[in-house]
Amino acid sequence: MKWEVSKISIPVFDLKASINFYNFILGNDIETKVNDTRSLDEYFISGGDIELRLYKLKNELSHSHIIQSRRTFPTLAFNDLDLIVKCLEKDDINYSFNKLNKSIILQEPGLNYIELINLENSKKLLKRKENNTWNFHHVNLECYDVRSSVNFFSQYLKMKEGTWKAPIELGKVNINSNQLAIFNIDDNHSGIHINKADFTFSWRNNFIHNPTIGGHPALNVKDIKLFINRLKSSNIAVTDAKIYAMPNIHQVYFFDPSANIIEVNQNIK
Repeated sequence: MKWEVSKISIPVFDLKASINFYNFILGNDIETKVNDTRSLDEYFISGGDIELRLYKLKNELSHSHIIQSRRTFPTLAFNDLDLIVKCLEKDDINYSFNKLNKSIILQEPGLNYIELINLENSKKLLKRKENNTWNFHHVNLECYDVRSSVNFFSQYLKMKEGTWKAPIELGKVNINSNQLAIFNIDDNHSGIHINKADFTFSWRNNFIHNPTIGGHPALNVKDIKLFINRLKSSNIAVTDAKIYAMPNIHQVYFFDPSANIIEVNQNIK
């Protein structure tokens, strides 16, 4: 099954503050998309090879027609969405059809939302370009039972699990298959990361942030040192993890205004 990551949706409480924050850290222009039902509820960030969508969290009891997630979630585009639907319906797996976006929303066993769209009909898929100011690297999904979630992705979304490769000097990271798994789209660990919450991870590695809890998006930039300086110049607390979990990838972590953990990294050759 051919698949791509088309969009990352990030939940926020204060749209204005979040727009200013992401515009500052990524140096992009913000595109506002308005439609009949969510005119002031979502913003799309340009400048990279996929869409970043900021969506405003609401009281679900008063907006029962809106499916929300307090966690960041991906939109995956597949070349055979009909086959996936047949597999889901065969085993009575619940999903919701979004008429507006012509997409399918479901939850995997870890209860993370996943949006599915058709690869051929997606007008939002952007090819990786040299002039992008940032690129998608991965989205990390926290799952209670890693193997159960992996089996779901494999069985129903027809995705092939990859192999996690450790750097020469691995940090204090548990990369056992029941703790960490990957569905990769290249040989650079890009794609979907699935991990189980590791409560002592930040303590063991002397990090401010714990990227194994709550999931996070990860973006790749061309100059990580310049990026770190930009964060520090605005007194944004940053964990400079350096190369510790993936070969030749310098990683940093920080919080956005809604307490979402964000990763930014650079390929170091």
